[in-house]
Amino acid sequence: MSKGTIICVDDERVVLISLRDQLTHHLGNEYEIELAESGDEALEIFAELQEEEIEIPLIISDQIMPGMKGDELLSNIRIQYPKTLKILLTGQASAEALGNAVNSANLYRYIAKPWDETDLCLTVTEAIRSYFQDKQLAEQYRALQRANDELEELNASLEQKIAERTLEFQQAKEAAEHANRAKSEFLSKMSHELRTPLNAILGFTQVITRDKALNPVHQEHLAVIKRSGEHLLSLINDVLEMSKIEAGRITLNENTFDLLRLLSSLEEMLQLKAKSKGLQLIFHYAPDLPQYVQSDESKLRQVLINLIGNAIKFTSSGGVALRVGRRQKLEVKIQNRESLPKSFFLYFEVEDTGPGIAADDLDSLFDPFVQTKTGKISQEGTGLGLPISKQFVQLMGGTITVSSTLGAGTTFKFDVKVRPAEAASIQTGESRQRAIALAPNQPTYRLLAVDDRWESRKLLVHLLSPLGFQVREAENGQEAVALWESWQPHLILMDMQMPVMDGYEATQQIKAHLKGQATTIIALTASAFEADRTMILSAGCDDFLRKPFREEVLLEKIATYLGVRYLYEDSSQPTSQKPEEKVEVLTPEALVVMPTQWQQALYWAAKACNDDELLTLIEQIPARHAALKSALADLVNNFSLDVIIDLTQISIS
Repeated sequence: MSKGTIICVDDERVVLISLRDQLTHHLGNEYEIELAESGDEALEIFAELQEEEIEIPLIISDQIMPGMKGDELLSNIRIQYPKTLKILLTGQASAEALGNAVNSANLYRYIAKPWDETDLCLTVTEAIRSYFQDKQLAEQYRALQRANDELEELNASLEQKIAERTLEFQQAKEAAEHANRAKSEFLSKMSHELRTPLNAILGFTQVITRDKALNPVHQEHLAVIKRSGEHLLSLINDVLEMSKIEAGRITLNENTFDLLRLLSSLEEMLQLKAKSKGLQLIFHYAPDLPQYVQSDESKLRQVLINLIGNAIKFTSSGGVALRVGRRQKLEVKIQNRESLPKSFFLYFEVEDTGPGIAADDLDSLFDPFVQTKTGKISQEGTGLGLPISKQFVQLMGGTITVSSTLGAGTTFKFDVKVRPAEAASIQTGESRQRAIALAPNQPTYRLLAVDDRWESRKLLVHLLSPLGFQVREAENGQEAVALWESWQPHLILMDMQMPVMDGYEATQQIKAHLKGQATTIIALTASAFEADRTMILSAGCDDFLRKPFREEVLLEKIATYLGVRYLYEDSSQPTSQKPEEKVEVLTPEALVVMPTQWQQALYWAAKACNDDELLTLIEQIPARHAALKSALADLVNNFSLDVIIDLTQISIS
């Protein structure tokens, strides 16, 4: 197949035939050879071939011809068909004609007449090769240009998409941040709106239970109110705790505590629940378990209650076992190469003989608001206990795992990082008597209760006035500032969320004065968020107390800041237990050491949720049974009155 056409131009026919024969002999049938005897004829042939889209890689033209000379023809060819290469044949051409051909026609080569056939054919072959190389390069360039154009278009499209995605991401981020802020504001408001009325419910329940004239029916009604309020508070705390976890607002609050006492109190608290279901509850302690450690006692306690409580709830036969041990971790001092135990891990394992957990439930076991099939059947709880436990364990530097076999039980294992307790930070148990008045020979202390809710103010008045404090009230921060200026209270109990002027601004105004620095301000807040604590202390408050609060905690804070001394209901017998005493397992048989009348009184006081009466009765236990006394007092202070009720029912019967 022909690759194209070569045009030969000369006014002498014999020369044209000679060119054709030599080129055909050398090139074969690869190219067609067209002959033209003048420049005009050559241009006509060019036009016809172009219409037929036939490629013309080369033209060979004589210079001296009648009419249009060779250089003029080749100049026209350059203009009309710039890709075609041009060779000029000349025998008598002037230097001017050659220069014109070279410059204006972009001549590829010129060959003198008479030519050498070999030289001619080599020149033609080289010209054709050059033509197709240029063509290939041009095609490659065009392909590269197309690719570049496509790439630029793609880049432009990609940049547009990136810009759009960036904008969408920014908008989504802003929307998420707005949603998180709205969620935090909502939860903060709900925390205040839910915990504040609960403070009044539980607080006035404590006040009313002081009334010795209450009949058993009213006591039982009060017990229902208190238990329901405490259950609701527990659910609210779970939801708020989960929201703090999701927002990354939980913090580690380390303290030195008695580990053995914590475990013993949990065993006593949960033992009767296990026995009521016919289950064995066994606690195994490693012999090298330390008594005092530094960690977050509250979070560790919550994790154990969640895991052991779940195990008891879902186990119908057999038992539940807790195993506790320690794992040493050494940190090396490079200076002297000493290996000193700076921290170690407490290891916990909770095993039950319950129905087990299905394999497809294990993956989502620690997801918030997700319950197993067994949990859904029981219709109890919020599905937050295990997610909260996992987050608490991780916060304390440990991990938690679960293994289970259907029909064979479940085992939860976790560890937490602790440090040895410093001797100076170890505190023994304190007296648990109820304060009944201020001790004599003390100044008259003025206390200001600031809250926009009437019931919250009245609760403080009813708790503090009978003890001998002078208590006045303010409905908002503006009234509080005015009363502080005129009345000069020693201590202010300040609610933080109020109309007109909130507690933050009121505190700042009071603390801005020199005399205000001497006034103690304790914030009363229904917020469960740690960030709010920082804001409260930054505003100038000396301390804070979360609603709902216990009476003894409030009085303890007042005593801390004012140095107040109290008279207690019964101060003749100490109630603190020595750390080295081992707390015996609390059983119905243990109560036999007390008279039946005393056991009945303890039962009715527990039914009535009368903490004060319970603690008074517990103080009557002889000193030789200090472990029993301490165990019962722990149940009261941990709101585990249902355990006392079940315990006394069995002992009386």
